[in-house]
Amino acid sequence: MGSLQTTKGHNALSVWERERLDLVAHTLTGLHEHQALQFFRTRPALLLACLHHHYPLDANLIRALGTRAHWRQLSANRSVRWTEALIAEHLDHWDWELLSKNTALPWSKALLERYAERWNWQSLSSNAGLPWSQSLLEAFVYRWNWAVLSRNTELPWTRAFVDANAHRWDWAALSWNTGLPWTAALLNSYQERWDWTGLSANSALPIDEALVDKFQVLWQWTWLSANPGLRWTEALLERYGQQWDWTALSSQAQLPWNQALVQQHAARWDWKALSANPHLPWDLGLLGAWQNRWDAQALYRNPGLPWHALLAHWHDPAFLAAPQDHPAPAPLPDWDWDALSENPALPWSMAVLQACHAQWDWDRLSWNPGLPWDAQLLHTFAEHWDWSGPSSSAVLPWDALLLAQHAQNWDWERISANSHIPWTQDLIATYTDTLNWATLSAQPGLAWDYAFYLRFETHWYASLVGQHHGLNVHHLGGDDIATLLLEIPSPAANSAA
Repeated sequence: MGSLQTTKGHNALSVWERERLDLVAHTLTGLHEHQALQFFRTRPALLLACLHHHYPLDANLIRALGTRAHWRQLSANRSVRWTEALIAEHLDHWDWELLSKNTALPWSKALLERYAERWNWQSLSSNAGLPWSQSLLEAFVYRWNWAVLSRNTELPWTRAFVDANAHRWDWAALSWNTGLPWTAALLNSYQERWDWTGLSANSALPIDEALVDKFQVLWQWTWLSANPGLRWTEALLERYGQQWDWTALSSQAQLPWNQALVQQHAARWDWKALSANPHLPWDLGLLGAWQNRWDAQALYRNPGLPWHALLAHWHDPAFLAAPQDHPAPAPLPDWDWDALSENPALPWSMAVLQACHAQWDWDRLSWNPGLPWDAQLLHTFAEHWDWSGPSSSAVLPWDALLLAQHAQNWDWERISANSHIPWTQDLIATYTDTLNWATLSAQPGLAWDYAFYLRFETHWYASLVGQHHGLNVHHLGGDDIATLLLEIPSPAANSAA
């Protein structure tokens, strides 16, 4: 018995320990609440923005907002503690179109019926939050927008559900819907109603040789040729050679690509589209076999080629010394430097960029994520860049020094929007006069806290900050918020003053 008590005491918190932890938690909660209260008390615009976008407002707090309520924002807010009573209390204030789109309402048949004349039924027809069922459709059969319903992937799609509403569907819209339980039997049952262009493009269909055979006279072959869900075989390709759209096929990722397939249909391919397709089994043999057919621009843009093998000579000192004396190596066509400048898959190096600096299209290079982006690269070619490209870069090694070195060059609108820069308070303070503060205010990835906000308070756009970050407004209790709202003059009072 003694051993059992010792084990229990070892694994479980004592009453004193639990009380101690509860006290610590209560103290922290109180501290957070006090900090939030002090912060928001003198920032009414920010408080209102954070409440409207991030706080689970209930009926009492919405009532306390009074004339400060922004009803469009509230109508779209999924965090509100929605109840039927809350909706009823403010009937003439809600934006009913936004309410109709809001998935968080306590949706029910009764709620829909109660305000049938107020809802936007087209918006309701695409609302994934409704308790969709056959009985719900039947209850409001003449109010739904059946074209929108037919596109809604969230309905409880079954064969029985499709059959039960066969006389109501918009069959063209239904044909594009990826949510249906597609089978050959379903297609066959309504083959005269389907839009076969939509079906041909629908990637959710189980399209294989058998299905293509069964409905061969009905397919729209251009759309079918581009369908990424089709289960291709060489036999299928050959059987309907006259019907396929060979330009679309030439761009297909899913064909069973091999050199024999390219050879077999050489007269049918769209060679420009084929040249741009990164999914071919690119190698020297394939390039050499058709070197007179390839489109140079498309080929040089294509990241799927074995560029490191093809351009191995780019590291050769002889090439780097006089690139103009070196034509493109066989089996590549003549150089297309504009297209090459866009291609991220080349064996890029500082040396190649420098050796061929006169040939490159520097505007295109500026947006190329494949370059070996670093501080040295940026500095070496500073006069050539379109600086909007580097300013938007996700791959530059961003730090304070890099920003400082090119402060006069950056596109500061794009810099302000770049979430890959490790923004700190000190870094932002350095560029208070050049940053776009509206753009920065909407950045959710910043290290938002009270100290951060206070340091740059005169620059922030409170409505944008509150839209994208709650600034711990949830630390406030309902009574705190009611008190703060009482301290904010109403718009009417401001006008009178």
